[in-house]
Amino acid sequence: MFTMDKFIGTNAFVDDPINKLQAVGFIREYHNWEWNERGVDYKGYPNNKITWTPEDWNFDTFYKNINDAGLTVSPCIQGNVKWLNLGIYKNSEKPVDEAISSPDQAVSYQKKSHFMYQFAARYGSTQVADKKLTLADDQKRASGMNLVHYLEDWNEQDKDWEGTKSSFTAQEYAAMASADYDGHGNTMRMGTGTFGMKNADPNIKFVLGGLAFLKLDYIKDMKTWFEENRLDKKFAADVINFHVYGWKTEKGWKGGGPAMSPEQSNFKERLEEITQYRDKHLPRVEVWVSEFGWDTNADSPLAPPVIGSFDIQEVQAQWLVRGYLAFAAAGVDRAQMYMFRDVDGASANWFASCGLVGPKGDWTPKKSWYYIYTLKNTLKNMVYSGEKPSGNRNVLIYKFKEADTQKQVYAVWARTSSAYNVKGFKIKLNDIFSTAQLISLIPGRIEGKVSTLNLKNNEVTVDVSERPVFIKLAK
Repeated sequence: MFTMDKFIGTNAFVDDPINKLQAVGFIREYHNWEWNERGVDYKGYPNNKITWTPEDWNFDTFYKNINDAGLTVSPCIQGNVKWLNLGIYKNSEKPVDEAISSPDQAVSYQKKSHFMYQFAARYGSTQVADKKLTLADDQKRASGMNLVHYLEDWNEQDKDWEGTKSSFTAQEYAAMASADYDGHGNTMRMGTGTFGMKNADPNIKFVLGGLAFLKLDYIKDMKTWFEENRLDKKFAADVINFHVYGWKTEKGWKGGGPAMSPEQSNFKERLEEITQYRDKHLPRVEVWVSEFGWDTNADSPLAPPVIGSFDIQEVQAQWLVRGYLAFAAAGVDRAQMYMFRDVDGASANWFASCGLVGPKGDWTPKKSWYYIYTLKNTLKNMVYSGEKPSGNRNVLIYKFKEADTQKQVYAVWARTSSAYNVKGFKIKLNDIFSTAQLISLIPGRIEGKVSTLNLKNNEVTVDVSERPVFIKLAK
């Protein structure tokens, strides 16, 4: 179980500023395969000349800076490459080698599997023989840099709105996952024999691409494919992964709307179905929510409404905090909001204004940046420890505790979206504490506003609204 400061994450890019990314503890980095293997005359496998420091960016430096800042990163490898099928190319299409086999056979993905081996070899925790590295001539020859401990394969592989060449059935994705995991159980032995990330670094964790839809059947069908097609019958992944948005209506790639809060969208209950299945059938596998969020442009169908005195930025900030709390309560291992920066805050398109900060080059923090930073700081080293009955159906109280200490935090808020509030709400504590502090979310502060609460008869009194507050307790 990860502590909340490691649980709270965002989606980001290599050119996002590290100091601003420190509002969270975990980075899911969108990373196109083609960035490392491109060029007019590029030949590709088996003569790969991989570039980890392309002219645009230096990934060696980026991952080192991420680690030096105390953050964890999981690159999300996505997209096809031009050299794979003789120029017949669309970035979103499956990276299947059509000359070899069909998309539901692992051998069809051997060229992609080689790239995943190379990525894990360079940035994972295990050094490999130099002769196995397929690097461009100008690249520093290195392996086992110990900078990346998770590696994700693809993004929204179930995106049926782009047609069958771009979307994977569960069986097709399982085939690619098996190849990228460990060369389909080490059955790929062509050429250099460098296939699958686990064969480069046994310690790196393989993350299934985030599913666009919260469909448990997709995972079940993958599990069946692994059992029927791998000699070891192993579920070839360390993390299962979903995207969850709060729409009143789901319209696939056409968006949806209007937007709903985490509680209206039943985030906790929907993810509990996933984590309960995991606990029973895949007990060593992590569950992630790698996309969730809301826009701040009022004309977007994913924008929350103005609620009472709370403007849209305020409600986005509140709902993001409440989303993280819901996923923690559901037993999710990590959650990453979408996404760190706006694409275009002036655009009414969904997902264009859902950032914590302004667009690239601006980086102006929104209220949500301060609120999430405060959430991370307040719950540092703490894990979810249960829900406390509040005696009011509209008020939620989640408890968090710090391992090996007697410190606790209660998160308290109204689950409504109607400007509901309760003045002077009394909370009976579960234990005897000597001090109690109230931490309030406030724009401009990354530690929140801190005030002392009066402990009387092992009880505290706070004002409750739809903006969460935190009661920090110590003995």
